[in-house]
This record gives sequence, structure tokens and C-alpha cells, in this order.
Amino acid sequence: MVFEAKIIKQSEVAKGTHEVTFERPPAFTFKAGQYMQVAVPELTYPDPKGASRLFSIVSSPHDLEKLKIVFRISGSGFKETLRQMSLGSSVMLEQASGSFLLPQKLTRPQVFIAGGVGITPFMSYLSQRIQDTWEQPITLFYGNQNPESAAFLQELKLMAVQQKQFSLTEIYTRPTSDLFAKLAEKYSDAMWWVVGPPAMVALTVNGLQAGGMISEHIRTEAFDGY
Repeated sequence: MVFEAKIIKQSEVAKGTHEVTFERPPAFTFKAGQYMQVAVPELTYPDPKGASRLFSIVSSPHDLEKLKIVFRISGSGFKETLRQMSLGSSVMLEQASGSFLLPQKLTRPQVFIAGGVGITPFMSYLSQRIQDTWEQPITLFYGNQNPESAAFLQELKLMAVQQKQFSLTEIYTRPTSDLFAKLAEKYSDAMWWVVGPPAMVALTVNGLQAGGMISEHIRTEAFDGY
């Protein structure tokens, strides 16, 4: 199913990271962790990959008014076109899909590892569940070049204050497999969720497995650059 949606906000949420907010169509449904395809009517700037892209949804499924996406500003024709579209302009959204579904009932500790805009599915989930009673703790390791480039950092810090079962660790150095091997040993009973660039995801998984984590307890989503 395809929906028409209007752009209601354009904003920079971190250095080099842009957020676009759409008016949520009444019949549009999704679960935390899913993505949608966004298509612009025409490209203002040429792009060999075409006039549409897939984006994880940042906003909470409970937010019935808005749909948000974020992306790194890279100079791609599609992203520049979308970023410069005026408020009130329309785009087409395909119904959300994807199997990276974060748990609504926590039966074991959860560890989230996000690299850059890989934070998006976790923001959707945390925004939805931050006020709930959690049966198990959630630990987020969030990697960026520096604090200025970390999207939603202040919101995440506030969440860590609001929800005692949630903890945030910021990473601003290039991680190694050894780091994740040690974390796997420390959180040996956890379920792991890893989102970020393909190389970062691969390095993380290798480290977790070196630390004894079995593949059944690791879920991943790799975000290619475009």
C-alpha cells in the first residue's frame, strides 16, 4: 500500500545529520524497528540510484500524528532533493515492512549497539516504551565520531534518567573486536541488537562471537551508505 504524506518539518538533529518529519497518514501502521520507502515526485539533483530510498522509522508507533526519518548529509541527489523540499510538499510512502522487530516483552537483558544513524530503530522503540515497566534491563552502546555528530543524544540521556532499567554508554573511538568480545562476556545472558554500517556490524558480530555469544542471540541490520 502506498500513501501520500506531506512534509511538516525539516531540521538538523546533529552535525551532518538531517531529520525529515511527515504528517502520518491515518491508515499507516508500523512496529518499532521497521522501515519504509520514501519516494519524491521528481529529483531536483540527479541520482543514479533513483527517486526513492528505504529509511528506518525514528518516531514511536504510538505517535499517530508524525513519521520521522533521519539521514547523514552525504551529497546524494536524492537526499539533497528531499532535504530541500519545502514544508507542505508531498512524498509517497510505502507501507512499513521489515523483520528487525524489537521485543515488546523482555524475557532477558537486551543490549543495543548503534553506529551513527543506526540509532533510528532504537529511538522508535525507546520512545514507545520508555514509560513502561521493563521486566529486564536494556543497555545501549552508541558510537559516533564525536558528541556533536550523535543524533538524539540529549533525548537518550534524558531517557536514561527517566527509566532506571535503561543505561547509555557513548563511544567516540574506533571500536575493536576485542571490545565486543569483552562485552559479550560481561553480558553473557543478553540478547544483542546491532545496527550500523556493514563494516561496523561485521566487526561487532565477530567480536561478540569471539566472546562466546551464539548467533541465535544476535540480531543485525546493516545500513548501506547512499
